[in-house]
Amino acid sequence: MTATIGSVSFFSYFRLLSVLFISLYAVILSLYIGKNNIFPSLYMRMTMVIGLVFLPAVQIYASWAITYPFTLSMMLAFSAYLFLDGRNSSEKIKIFLSYGALSLSFLIYQPTAMVFVFFVFLETFFDETKKQNTIFKYAAILFFAMLTNFVFIKIYTYLYGSTGREALEQHIFKKILWFFNHPFMQSLANYNIQPSVFYTILSGCVVLYGVWCTPKKWNFFAKILMVVSFCFLSYVPNILAAETSSPYRTTIVIESILAVLFLNGIFGIFNNLKWSHKYAFSLVSFLVVMSAIFNINTYIIDVQQKQLYDLAAAIKSAPKGQVIDFDVRGVDGSVYSPVHRYEYGTLSIDNAWSPKGMAMAIIKNNNLNDIRMTGGILVSDPGAQGVYYIKSSNIKTLKY
Repeated sequence: MTATIGSVSFFSYFRLLSVLFISLYAVILSLYIGKNNIFPSLYMRMTMVIGLVFLPAVQIYASWAITYPFTLSMMLAFSAYLFLDGRNSSEKIKIFLSYGALSLSFLIYQPTAMVFVFFVFLETFFDETKKQNTIFKYAAILFFAMLTNFVFIKIYTYLYGSTGREALEQHIFKKILWFFNHPFMQSLANYNIQPSVFYTILSGCVVLYGVWCTPKKWNFFAKILMVVSFCFLSYVPNILAAETSSPYRTTIVIESILAVLFLNGIFGIFNNLKWSHKYAFSLVSFLVVMSAIFNINTYIIDVQQKQLYDLAAAIKSAPKGQVIDFDVRGVDGSVYSPVHRYEYGTLSIDNAWSPKGMAMAIIKNNNLNDIRMTGGILVSDPGAQGVYYIKSSNIKTLKY
């Protein structure tokens, strides 16, 4: 793919698509909550929208070129909810459109498809105009869309072989404990991507107060149980899968649920202090946006640019006319970033699939036509005869 495009910088167009879909998501979300009066003030609605589109998961969608369809999946899941929520179409048409959009969303990326669950949560806790019996209709659409995705995966693996991610978890109880220790606690920290016990506890207290301040007059402990249930439901496909990693791109729904409650708690505190919502809007929006800018620049853009620069220097120093490949073993990621939290601070020079793509762009952009690489898109095992291996672990410290 990189060879066809010819430049790593061209991937910015893929990121542009992500940003456009995120912007569309923000606009439609703003219109939706405004039309349904889900939050009591304009400042609160604007803060909620900003808070949701600058979550760590969405930062990854906007920053990683390889995630550009994920935002489309998110929009399709939102559309599936809106189709079912529509008032001007027949029931059969609404169900068909909702099922189709959600099934397509699942086929693109399952975690973002579960955004559908977030909007059911939002309606359940904040929209006092809706009847609660509609939740069964939402559950049915979600079930059949997930079933469609499951059948598709089975057909795909039968025809083309294993994807490596379709195996089911054999130790469900341990996986449930893992869910609360990792994805849930990670999302409870909302905008703080660096683990902090103090911030997580503080955030948890504000979230609990946000639950207390929701407009539905239910028992407080019943509300807490429902919040946990929605979070758990949103992550069920990942819990059932035999993998124990919770990158930020998979926690979008848990982040959204807990962030809304967190922000609701902040506005509840401002209400008690009789402070204007515009001050909460200004403070929270500024902090959220600045934290997102810092995270993206420091832990994604700078890290990748430094690797690209060092790799270019290493390739230019390779023996002329020599076939090259990359030894990706033993790379110390701390030389590029002090923070390593899943996608944040992650490297591209320490895996089998990235270095060659980066090298193709470097060779083409610098007219290094006398440098050739081994065949295939993955790096080969070090030690092949007649191949000059550039050690990824050394390119930061060597002087070329």
